[in-house]
Amino acid sequence: MGVSCIQTMPQTPFIPKSTKFLERGHFWAIPLEGGGFGAGCVVGECCDSGKPSTRLFIAGVAAWHGESPPTASVLAGRAILEYGFAHILAITQSGGEVLGTAQLQFGSTPTQSQSLSLSTWGFGVPAIIAAKHAASRS
Repeated sequence: MGVSCIQTMPQTPFIPKSTKFLERGHFWAIPLEGGGFGAGCVVGECCDSGKPSTRLFIAGVAAWHGESPPTASVLAGRAILEYGFAHILAITQSGGEVLGTAQLQFGSTPTQSQSLSLSTWGFGVPAIIAAKHAASRS
């Protein structure tokens, strides 16, 4: 009997190796330098010539911070502070894994965008945005 080539969506939490299984609303914890956490989220996909990127996606930072990693219930209804293109390493080098799916308030954020149509974030940008939000709420 042969090995199946069909891949199924991994259960959360999972460490993404590509954007293949990322979905709008997936979120991850962003540890903050001064303690506590922010929350990164998947806003949409990055496309080039109509083809989804395997490494870039549209990332966002949710308007939330807390003492514990985020959960779907604490993120429900939260707005997106900022969004831009990010490499998959923005997840794996900050929070490390997708924790679940939240019903965030996406507003007019795009579900899909062509490369170069949005700003492109370095790996640490979500943590900077989350830290600014946490500091403004303290």
